Amino acid sequence: MALMAWSSCFVTGIDSIDSQHRMLVDLTNAVAPHLAAAGDEPARNVRPLLDHLADYAATHFRHEEALMQIGGIDATYVARHRQAHAEFVQDISQMIRDSETENRISGKDLLRFLTSWLTFHILSEDQNMARQLITGLTAENQTALCETNEQAERSATTALTGALIDLFSLVSQRNQTLRLVNEQLGTTKSALAEANEQLELRVRERTEDLKQANDKLEREHKALIESLTQTRLAQARLLQSEKMAAIGQLAAGVAHEMNNPISFVASNFNTLGAYTERLFALVNTLQEQVRPLPCDHPVRSAMEASCERAELEFLRHDIPDLLRESSHGLARVTRIVADLKDFSHIDESDWQDADLNHGLESVLNLMSGQFAMRISIVREFGALPVVRCIPAQINQVFMNLLLNAAQAIDDAGVITIRTYQEKGNVRIDISDNGHGIPDEIRKRVFEPFFTTRPIGNGTGLGLSVAWDIIKNHDGHLGITIDSAI
Repeated sequence: MALMAWSSCFVTGIDSIDSQHRMLVDLTNAVAPHLAAAGDEPARNVRPLLDHLADYAATHFRHEEALMQIGGIDATYVARHRQAHAEFVQDISQMIRDSETENRISGKDLLRFLTSWLTFHILSEDQNMARQLITGLTAENQTALCETNEQAERSATTALTGALIDLFSLVSQRNQTLRLVNEQLGTTKSALAEANEQLELRVRERTEDLKQANDKLEREHKALIESLTQTRLAQARLLQSEKMAAIGQLAAGVAHEMNNPISFVASNFNTLGAYTERLFALVNTLQEQVRPLPCDHPVRSAMEASCERAELEFLRHDIPDLLRESSHGLARVTRIVADLKDFSHIDESDWQDADLNHGLESVLNLMSGQFAMRISIVREFGALPVVRCIPAQINQVFMNLLLNAAQAIDDAGVITIRTYQEKGNVRIDISDNGHGIPDEIRKRVFEPFFTTRPIGNGTGLGLSVAWDIIKNHDGHLGITIDSAI
């Protein structure tokens, strides 16, 4: 069945125009089933129809416009009619361009376009144009024209009603299409929401992975910093240990070199004392022998003159004092050599029982030059049991603490050393009346490399090394602030 049958309602009364209109109706009926069923047609199937329509428009529109010009139709109407022709040409041209660029075009859209043109333009505009032309060309046929116009109006009404029905059908189809599109859109939105959830999950998982990786990296960084710090500390302590070992070797060498001379000096000194006593005894004997002689006797005179020149009485009192003072000095040198021998074992790691009071005395003797005349040492040594320790290391602690105390005293001052027992433990307190430790650095004094002295005047390891040594001996090293000072 044809989409649109040719009927009298299409007849304009102008044969050339009716012939061209019928050609367009036949062309539409021929391709309508194919366009309606095919949906989106490949361009190669629709393009011949578009070319045919373009040819039709070029021929038909020129013919109508020429007739209107010859018939003397109102210029305003002619302009409107030409505008309708121009829009038709634009639509066809756009379809041709779409087929060239996209390679597909909607057959249904083309069919709707042709139906609209046939329904509204041919039945309305072209009929009106034909009436104006016929009125101008054959005035004697007015009665027939009126009957034709009435019939045309009735036919136009029928055609317009059918066109409206088709329009509602088209709207219904569009609504169905819109519903399908909405359903597809809902499905797409659901898929998109699910994809978003998956993406958010992956983002959270990736964020968590990155957080864990960052935490691990931060832990490894802290471990690396700690390792580098420990390495630096170990190197510094190794250097300190090597330095102390070198000092110990030097002390051992000095003690060894001094020990032999001191030994024979001490031996000779004792012999010299005996010889002096014998010489004074001989002088006394001689004086006793010449005393009975007359005062002017040559022997007595010579003897008295010799004693006076030698200042025998002065020597008789001064030589024992010199020998006694020299003996004390020699004893002190001997004690220093012994202390050097003890200190020379600084690198030994043997645990043994030691007298800490004796260790303190040895260190004080060796450090006497550090104190000179500006620092007085107050000893308050109590009775202590022997302590199982590495004596050389404990002596190093004593030296570091005493050096620290001496450095805290700017001019003259006092260092007090007190040893005693408390609750089964041995305690040693070393205090000074120096400038003290500020509150803000008190917690840092045992940190490695921390020092308040100018750069180049201290390594910051003295108290840190002392802390480690006491810790390795299961002891405690701390600071007590005396508010009375």
